[in-house]
Amino acid sequence: MSVYDMAIELGKQLSNTEEYQRVVETQKAVAMDKEARAGVKEFQQLQQSYQRMQMMGHQLTQENIQTLEEAEKKASANQLVQAYLSAQSNFYEVVNTVNAKIQEGLKGAPPEDAHAQGGGCSCSSNDSGACGGSCSGC
Repeated sequence: MSVYDMAIELGKQLSNTEEYQRVVETQKAVAMDKEARAGVKEFQQLQQSYQRMQMMGHQLTQENIQTLEEAEKKASANQLVQAYLSAQSNFYEVVNTVNAKIQEGLKGAPPEDAHAQGGGCSCSSNDSGACGGSCSGC
């Protein structure tokens, strides 16, 4: 079996985990709820717009950052979105653990601290334990 075949099999196995199934379930719930979907869409569009601005060399203003943070808080206030973000965070922990095991296989020894090697979220603004991935507060 090639390394690529093993990667496909790993992906299949990950998709069968409870954590991934919860991500799919909560993602569908958000997609089915008009309010949750609208809040997420507004935040994502604003985030993408600001990222394009930065790629073109423009600095974000304090007002831009505040607007983005407010959109993120508004979207995250929805219970369905909170459940989705929590499920995502739990699944990312599984993926980070798998990555640590891969590193262990490459190096022949377990890593001393997976988080110190770039795993997990270290957002200081991440009070809930569920990183939304935006790191707009970082």
